[in-house]
Amino acid sequence: MNKEISKLIWLVIPIIVAVLPYIARMISLNTDGYMYGELGVIENLTVIFLFVAIIANVLFLLSENNSNIGGVRVWMMLFLLGSFYYAGEEISWGQHFIGWGTPEQWLSVNDQQETNLHNISPLFDQIPRALLSIAALVGGVFVPLYRKFKHHIPDASSIYDWIWPTYVCLPAGLLALLVSWHEKVYRGLGVEMPSVLNIRAGETKECLLALFMMMYALSIWYRNRNLKN
Repeated sequence: MNKEISKLIWLVIPIIVAVLPYIARMISLNTDGYMYGELGVIENLTVIFLFVAIIANVLFLLSENNSNIGGVRVWMMLFLLGSFYYAGEEISWGQHFIGWGTPEQWLSVNDQQETNLHNISPLFDQIPRALLSIAALVGGVFVPLYRKFKHHIPDASSIYDWIWPTYVCLPAGLLALLVSWHEKVYRGLGVEMPSVLNIRAGETKECLLALFMMMYALSIWYRNRNLKN
């Protein structure tokens, strides 16, 4: 159960994603289109991370190893539904790629005229994002650090050692929480932010949260796959 995914995945990828918007701004101040558009780099990375999370989740659920891990299977089914919802909303359930028109009845309730739910009400957008941010803080940062401090040894028979995120989720979770702090600081001080820092932190945070979910799913799938080794 101690075998984890490669450091090249859980450490390097979150750093690259976090610094990519700033590098793009250093190269050119006109980054909104290709970085944050509906088919931009950050948007596509978000979808890719979520689809990888879905695939890892499905592989776990199809594995014979997970039959003796108690309620983890049920938990991962719920996590799969959450990942599917997040991915579907990000691509407006295919509208961004296929390009169909938004139905008229949907135009009146969706503030961005898209076929998705998260632009209709905070119930489908801000609340899920807040819950995921809390999960990144508690499960992705506090729990791994606490376990490291306590020299915790994972137990394959414990449901908690399966469902709580491990240290591989820490970089993505921490960076997702920190990526928008500079905006809050400059806004609070009432000082104009330097152009190079003026990224769309909210979009980048969503991408890092999706990456956090990917790391979580990959970690559980990989540890489960190596139980017999």
